[in-house]
Amino acid sequence: MLSSVHSLLSWLNEAEHVARFQRYFGVLPLPSAQPDLIPQTDKTTHLNTDTNSNLANQALTNLYHRHHERKITYDKNVLDECIQEINRSSNQNATKKPSPPDVDYVVTSWFWYYFFQIGSALGNEIFYILFFPTWIWNIDGCVARKVSMLWAFFMYIGQASKDILCIPRPSSPPVLQLEKRYVAEYGFPSTHAMFAAGIPFSLVFLSHQRYEFDLWIGLVSASIVCIWVCLSRIYLGMHSLLDIVGGTIYAWILVFVMFFYVETIDNFLLNHIVSPFLCFSLGIFLIKCYPSPKQWSTARSDTTIILGSTIGFLSASTIMNEMSLLEKPILPPVYEIMAPDLGLCVVRTILGLVIVGITREIIKTIVLFSACSFYGLDWKNPESKRFAKIEMPYYYLTYFAIGFNIGFTCPLVFRALGINRDYSYTEL
Repeated sequence: MLSSVHSLLSWLNEAEHVARFQRYFGVLPLPSAQPDLIPQTDKTTHLNTDTNSNLANQALTNLYHRHHERKITYDKNVLDECIQEINRSSNQNATKKPSPPDVDYVVTSWFWYYFFQIGSALGNEIFYILFFPTWIWNIDGCVARKVSMLWAFFMYIGQASKDILCIPRPSSPPVLQLEKRYVAEYGFPSTHAMFAAGIPFSLVFLSHQRYEFDLWIGLVSASIVCIWVCLSRIYLGMHSLLDIVGGTIYAWILVFVMFFYVETIDNFLLNHIVSPFLCFSLGIFLIKCYPSPKQWSTARSDTTIILGSTIGFLSASTIMNEMSLLEKPILPPVYEIMAPDLGLCVVRTILGLVIVGITREIIKTIVLFSACSFYGLDWKNPESKRFAKIEMPYYYLTYFAIGFNIGFTCPLVFRALGINRDYSYTEL
């Protein structure tokens, strides 16, 4: 029995499955790359050398990426990397110069490249900063609070599990790693898969407790998002099948354990004025308890971002309730879904994101300068952010302020301008 389980896990963790998936969707090693980029063991499915060479040569003017050993940048997300890819491709098409010697792969299908890049972006900061504020400002604050609690819970455990287990990402070669921001992180479990499995399904079930809609439509939509994100991580060469399957199951287990306590926790946070102080202190405690990584990666900073933004939003909700700005509904759920005013939704979203952007730039500059000055470091040097004593306050305080403004400042601005949404049954 144990040997069968071990064999299954080993099979799921084979890097060749990822490499085969990449080749199927048009990610090929360059002809000048080392021969072992396409293992000789894959006799039944890999393309012959001439075919690979022809496809790669035809696609050299389409898209390419530099070798995976390039310097990792800071404050980058998938959108930044996509923009860099477009710029490189445009320059290559314009100049028709030979490819740089450190290019290690070529993409033969623009459609699949951006299809999977967008899918992967659904689990990155760019999605967090768009989805949660848009939902809070335009749809429902009650569901958003509970989903954010679950999000912080299973993402913290998932990221910490990575740095405890230290299971590496799929080996390269044969895998071609397209997304460089996460190369230094460990692979198991996939927190992108945890996000994709946890957030959409939690959103559907929590919303179904309050609103009338077809549950099956919600479940199908959540399944599509989950599959899309998971496959994107394989396409980009960042996770094995084992990472994806393990992350998905892990998230569902954690959400199931936490789901029955969300209502109780939410009531406590809303009705006790000391809860913001407790949450803020808990966030610092959890960050301090985060397992020390053997090598620096973005895992700890991403975890700090999630904790800071969630705790900031929950603290804002408590203060809003203490100020009697959240209205208790007259009737208990379930409620009929009311279509929002799309024009006001757009105005609120744009104005709110401007406030969030200004908050991010001001707070992160102040915190980084203050922390580096306190420890005698150069605040303009990106390497300074690698130190835990700088990284923790830099991300935690910045995103706490962002979460707080999303839940408190922005709604107050909307009320003052008369563009706020109906709060009569969407908050408590």
